[in-house]
Amino acid sequence: MFKNFLEDVVGILKGAEEERYNLRHPYVGTEHLLLSILKHDEEMANFLKKYNLTYNIFKKELNMVVGSASKASEIVLYTPMLKRVINNAMDNAKEDNTNVSTKHLILSILEEGEGIAIRLLIGMNINIDKIYEDLSKSNKISGKTLELYETGNILNDIVDDDEIVVGRDKEIDLIIETLLRKKKNNPILIGDAGVGKTAIVEELTRRIKRKEVPENLYDYKIVSLEMGSLVSGTKYRGEFEEKLTKIIKELESNNNIILFIDEIHSMVNAGGAEGAITAGDIFKPALARGKIKCIGATTREEYLKFFSSDKALMRRFEIINIDEPTKEETKEILNKIKGEYEHHHNVIIKDEIIDKIIYYTDTFITNKMYPDKAIDFLDSVCSKVKTSHNYNNKKKELYYTLDKLSKEKNNSLKCNDYDKALDIYKEEMNIKKELKRLNIKKKEIVKESDIISVLENKTNMIFTKDKLNFLDNYKIEVNKKLYNMDKYVNVINNLIKDNLLNKKGFLKVYLEGPAYLGKSSLIKILSEVYPKCNFLRIDLKEYQSNIDINKLIGTTQGYVGYNDAHLFSNIKNNTFTIVLFDNYKYAHESIKELIKEILKEKWITDNRGEKIYFNNTFIFITDDIKNNNKVGFDNKNVLNKYNELDDLVDYTIKFNNLDKKTLIKYLKDKNVNNIDRIIKDSNYEIDNYKNIDKLIKEDFLINN
Repeated sequence: MFKNFLEDVVGILKGAEEERYNLRHPYVGTEHLLLSILKHDEEMANFLKKYNLTYNIFKKELNMVVGSASKASEIVLYTPMLKRVINNAMDNAKEDNTNVSTKHLILSILEEGEGIAIRLLIGMNINIDKIYEDLSKSNKISGKTLELYETGNILNDIVDDDEIVVGRDKEIDLIIETLLRKKKNNPILIGDAGVGKTAIVEELTRRIKRKEVPENLYDYKIVSLEMGSLVSGTKYRGEFEEKLTKIIKELESNNNIILFIDEIHSMVNAGGAEGAITAGDIFKPALARGKIKCIGATTREEYLKFFSSDKALMRRFEIINIDEPTKEETKEILNKIKGEYEHHHNVIIKDEIIDKIIYYTDTFITNKMYPDKAIDFLDSVCSKVKTSHNYNNKKKELYYTLDKLSKEKNNSLKCNDYDKALDIYKEEMNIKKELKRLNIKKKEIVKESDIISVLENKTNMIFTKDKLNFLDNYKIEVNKKLYNMDKYVNVINNLIKDNLLNKKGFLKVYLEGPAYLGKSSLIKILSEVYPKCNFLRIDLKEYQSNIDINKLIGTTQGYVGYNDAHLFSNIKNNTFTIVLFDNYKYAHESIKELIKEILKEKWITDNRGEKIYFNNTFIFITDDIKNNNKVGFDNKNVLNKYNELDDLVDYTIKFNNLDKKTLIKYLKDKNVNNIDRIIKDSNYEIDNYKNIDKLIKEDFLINN
């Protein structure tokens, strides 16, 4: 029966049955339906209140005229009149191509012109014709039939009333002030992605529902509309314009609707096929007249790129800047909402965990904004805890056993073996008790180790000691491919351990010394043994021109390649990357200045004005300095700092020239016959290992 009824209308019909029972009447009639509507449909009740028709007044009149019986009937029966009213409402809704709404029921009662409800209204001197006339004209009550409601979403109906928005009172007050203005009453929220623009609008919706706004906004609905849903289904020229014009007319005739357009910059081009006007062009006259109220939301970049190019459209909106909350404000937000996540995930979140989440997201997750990144991270950590402490396998086994026992019990009953069936039944009861025990979830406490685990998965970095065994493999691989590198490998290993175990994230090391010693190879091997590591090698010999900086941060707007990816694009995603700037001395001065900026600030700006953070990177810089001084590690094994990058890097490692003693040992390990000839021909004091392997091959060919 209730197949084509809105959910709230089904509730109203059930409410009519309750009214009948409470009044102890034998049948459910039109009078009980009207009572239920006045009690449960706030919007319709406010509409009928203008005609001096309220729940209390009508119920009092009903008691006076009809009275009540001594005992209520347990059988629910509808009067033929009420059945006819419902059927007529269904027919009217079918004509409107929608589901049955409260408006359809009221109109059907009035159209019927008979019944106890109508008689009571006439006796109360209520102008039935006026109600019918005004209700027929109005689309407010039958909102579901509006094109706008079919295309968009009514936030009043879908927002979660239990969610909390903290620290945005100032912004919400500014929105309310703007909406109440006579002109230019359209606020546009501008802020980076993730700062909570949509959440602010949803909080405004909740406040409207709770009547925590000025009385002028009590009956307002906020409808979210996407430009994509407008364009959808418009195949032929003019359909888009017709659809949008219809929505604007609905907004103008229903002055209790606030339109919310997220990503509002999209209206500048929406529908803008060649020769067609855009959504912005259609909206401008209505916005200028002040007959519609619209809230927009977009990012600063897209506002400047798209929206501000249409000065006429821009003038229609009042800018409200939504800044990223501070760490302290984000902490307050997390403390207020943590109860929701504790309940949802069945965990316990202590205050120190909130502090840790703020610290780690601030340090390592730089491609998102507060509070979005902190809330997402908290949700992920709680989910991790729940996943880590589940009993799915055991429960699965018990359910399988229970199903098997059930079949055995049924077979025993068929064979009249009741003793065996009883034994199986007892076994079933024990298993069900065990399942009940497992289903009573024990609250797990969120620990810092859970945070670290999630952080490792999100960044591909390693922060736990037992996962640092890859550094042992690093030493083994270096010894396979390079020679006499133990002291350098040990230093690099110690630097990485210190960085990761202390959760610093950003490591800057300068490797200085003559060419052909294996400085670059050391870092390449490190990238090979580090689990899930991105490796970016930039040979600065290829960056000797000023324009080569475009390879790193992208081409300037207006030039070919502006939309192409650049070398630092992957670093935006914040996954762990080892960056090797090779041959530093050859780079152009502008490239050197860019590298220094990275080392100093941890971030740079690309060609689009977006920040690229290097928090999750290990940066190694090699420089080929010809030097015969045997200076590197002092007697205390302390690294010496020097050169132009000294104050910008964490550590400087000095590589010494290849000496004769080391070379002889290297050649002996290679089983070379003519060691003296190779030493004489190699010019090792200048070229180090450059020609050694070539000379060894020649020696092998001569002797074989």
